[in-house]
Amino acid sequence: MWYLLPIFFLGVLTPIQTAANSRLRLSVVSPFVASLVSFTVGTLFLTVLTLLEKGTLTFGGSLFAELPWWAWLGGVCGLWGLTVNIIIFPKLGAMQTALMPMLGQIAMGIVIDSFGLLCSPQFSFTWLRMIALCVILSGMLMVILEGKKKTQGESKLLWQLIGFSGGAVFAMQPSMNSLLSIGLYSSIHAALVSFLTATILLIVIVFAVKSNRTYISRIFSFDRPWWSWLGGIIGGTFVAGFAFFASRTGIGVLLVTSICGLLANSLAIDKFGWFGARKKTIRPIQYVGLLCVIIGIMILRLN
Repeated sequence: MWYLLPIFFLGVLTPIQTAANSRLRLSVVSPFVASLVSFTVGTLFLTVLTLLEKGTLTFGGSLFAELPWWAWLGGVCGLWGLTVNIIIFPKLGAMQTALMPMLGQIAMGIVIDSFGLLCSPQFSFTWLRMIALCVILSGMLMVILEGKKKTQGESKLLWQLIGFSGGAVFAMQPSMNSLLSIGLYSSIHAALVSFLTATILLIVIVFAVKSNRTYISRIFSFDRPWWSWLGGIIGGTFVAGFAFFASRTGIGVLLVTSICGLLANSLAIDKFGWFGARKKTIRPIQYVGLLCVIIGIMILRLN
């Protein structure tokens, strides 16, 4: 139960990471260049931490044979989750861009827990867990969709499914990194491998597209606040933390608890206008929704 507080705090960091990366994108224009900067900073941060913890960045080649091939794909999952948000934001807007990946994360987290997939601990899907899940989803809808009117137009089902897939794939990352952390004897080293993989893929993407290359010179401009560089550090902390807690709480509890922290800090940022955000009125039903998420998490954890 005591693991819930640090996991909640990891979720609190997520909106700050989003704000930092969004501010960085204003300067470099290209979302892929902004992502490359964020992952590069995170890789450097995790490199320093790994050296302080272990004194080395290397590991035995036998580890490739000892671990399943999918244990090395955490960085690919993280990159896909990030890319999906970039793709669907212009099509779905901010609210659904937040909602659809969350639904994908929770759904995949429950599946992983129920069947013990990806070498994760298994938790039977009981009626109590189903009730907890319904309470959590209801609370999420109250927080995110309150005050939003439905709009008519072309079907957005395809983009919604893409968003759902991004969350579902991202939900697999903690299990992969958790298993990798066992082989490396370090969740920080596992997060470094994940970040380095994503950084290499982003370098290929950025330099393969000419329009992205034209914005690289903007990386070192000084027309943005210092906190715009924190996205990679927060991301590295988030991935390392998830790798550490995944085998201790189960993926379902891990994801919904972090989402609770995400929603709580998102409401605070909107209410007070932190990190350059525009102030918004927070309605009472949104607080009720956040309380429902917290109650659902407690039921899920106690089951």
